[in-house]
Amino acid sequence: MEVRFDHIGYAVADIREYLDEFFVPLFAPVDVSPLVEDPLQQVRIAFATLAGGERIELIEPTDESSPVSKYLGDRRGGLYHLCYSTDSLEEAVEEFRAKRCMVFSGPTPAAAFGGRRIVFLFTPQRDIIELVERDSDG
Repeated sequence: MEVRFDHIGYAVADIREYLDEFFVPLFAPVDVSPLVEDPLQQVRIAFATLAGGERIELIEPTDESSPVSKYLGDRRGGLYHLCYSTDSLEEAVEEFRAKRCMVFSGPTPAAAFGGRRIVFLFTPQRDIIELVERDSDG
């Protein structure tokens, strides 16, 4: 099984405001994707790509029942998760479980990834890791 770094997830209260007032002036992304709403995850998402190719996923809750809403309330936003892509979601999940990680969401198709499935796990260190199925292009 091979996992590759995909992106950093960052929770924000309002994507457009965060981009306009903070992110764009400081980091000058080379691209910002259109907002995508994912009703299954209860979030709106946009990806900002930096000059070096790094991707930052900005995550905004759609309502108070979104898991991201609680995160924002507790911490006012910030680093939410690290995401890794894999060719075999099932195999990756089993390897992470063997290292005492706990699945707390998924597998679920994700609008931001064209319907490819994602899984969220808690690590023993209480970090959140997202795994996403790699597309056929790698």
